[in-house]
Order: sequence, then structure tokens, then C-alpha cells
Amino acid sequence: MPRHQSTTAQRARQAQRKTGGKYTVELRQAQAGSRPGPFTLGQLLTACGTAPDWTGKNPVVGPECAPEMFDFAPLGGPVPYSAVLLLLGLLAPTSRSTELELESRNGFHSLIVACSGRRFELVLSQDDYVTERCRVPGCELSPVSARSIPYCALRHLAARSEGELVEMATEWGNAQHEEFSAQSPAAVPLGEEGDQLIAATVAQCAFFPVQAALIASAYERPDMVDVVYFGEQAARVQHAMDTEYFRLMRVAAAARTRIQKLVGGRCACGAALQIGAGPKVPPQFCSAACATAAGR
Repeated sequence: MPRHQSTTAQRARQAQRKTGGKYTVELRQAQAGSRPGPFTLGQLLTACGTAPDWTGKNPVVGPECAPEMFDFAPLGGPVPYSAVLLLLGLLAPTSRSTELELESRNGFHSLIVACSGRRFELVLSQDDYVTERCRVPGCELSPVSARSIPYCALRHLAARSEGELVEMATEWGNAQHEEFSAQSPAAVPLGEEGDQLIAATVAQCAFFPVQAALIASAYERPDMVDVVYFGEQAARVQHAMDTEYFRLMRVAAAARTRIQKLVGGRCACGAALQIGAGPKVPPQFCSAACATAAGR
């Protein structure tokens, strides 16, 4: 069994194979009858501060390595104090009435808890381990950026809509600008995260609006460069923007080539795929007509 996959998740996979339904739907249905209901942040905080130590035997690690734990039924059993405190810190400054819910638990190994669309993994066999996961229920992968790009690059980021991708590009660009522009406004890195976001746009034919949002938020709107900056500094910022513009074009072209290779270089109609089929033609199709016929 995968490290984070509970028995409930296994049942959902089996149901998916039998019915052909979506895994996330099957998972929610399987969990509905087996997991505890929602609880509040205040209830978790109170239990962490007042519940007695759990004194049972940890079946995963020996007593010399086992974390100190307390029993909390809404999370399916004992949980480490330290992990809960870390979770509370990650959720600050949300109110005590904020609701959380157990998504899945794998014995004494780990659990996934959801809160306001965010998902966190708590490792139960050691102290001080909490990490945020991709926001799609059932996904075990890490997000590109927990705050700005909260979906995994491998499976779910490319499935987001154009509007969501533009919003994430703006969030990431603003975060990078805030962190790096004080030292040099022409040296704001878009990073691997920016490249992963751009690569994801190819499947949605959303490259140009996302590219524009990313560059404008990280540096400046093109029509405002000479207003915000002066002289040599304005020239450096404009040069950085132009450099990133063409570099991101290459990132998108490489992503398009990868997708076309995955489908064998041919459209479903049998025609060879072309690099320049059009900005609104998904890379796995030879034309807009073929994409429309396939429901894209």
C-alpha cells in the first residue's frame, strides 16, 4: 500500500476500476461512512492543551523514538503534539471557528487533514513534520508553491482553467517582486516555479495571458516601466522583461514538444502535429477543428 493511501483510498480505487467513475468522487463516497466529521480549530487547540498524554504502544516506532501524542477522535486517534502545533502555526491567523476535516489516515504512519481547500500531511511516527499537499483531494504530491501555486506540477496544475492560471501567475510574480525587487528590480527571478506554471499553460492554450501576468507582476506593466523607473534602471528592467519574455517562450515550446512526443507526434485524426498550429490549438491536435471535435 502506498505510504499515504488509507484502506478507504484503496476501496475508492477498487470502486473506480469497477464503475469507471472519477477517483475523487469514489474517494469522497468511501470516506463519508468511515471518517469522523469536521471539527474546529478551537477544538483541536483545546485538546492539544488539555488532553492527557496517550500512553499506548506505538506500532511503527520504538518508545525511544516515538513522539509524544494525545488522543483526538476527529483525527482518527493519537496525534503528535508537535505536529499539531506546527499545523496550528501554518493555519494562523485563521479563527478558532475555522473547520477542519480528516481526509484520510494511514494507521500510525500519516494522515491528511483538509482546511478551507488546503490539505496538510501530518507524519505520525516522528516529531515536527507537517507539509502542505496539492489541493486536489486524494493527491499525495506537493504543490509547486503552497501559497501561490497550490497544485502539483505533475498531475493537476495543467488541468486548471486559464483564469486560475493567470491568478496564480500574478500571485507568484507579486511574491517574487516583494522578496527580490528591493535589491534590484531588474533581478527578480521567476524560478523553477514560474517555469512549471508556464509549462502547465500549454495544455490549456493559456500561455500568452499567463506569461503577461507573470512578467508584469514580477517586474512592471510594460507601459509603466518608464513611469516607475528612470534612466539606466528603466533600461535594465526593460531588458530583464524582454529576456524573460523570450526565455518563457522557449519553456512553452519545450513543453509543447514534450506533449507531442507523448502522443507519438500525431493527432487523433492521423495527421502529423505541427509546432505552429495556432495559439489556441492544444499541442496534441493538428487544428482547431480537431480539438473542437474532441471536446476541447
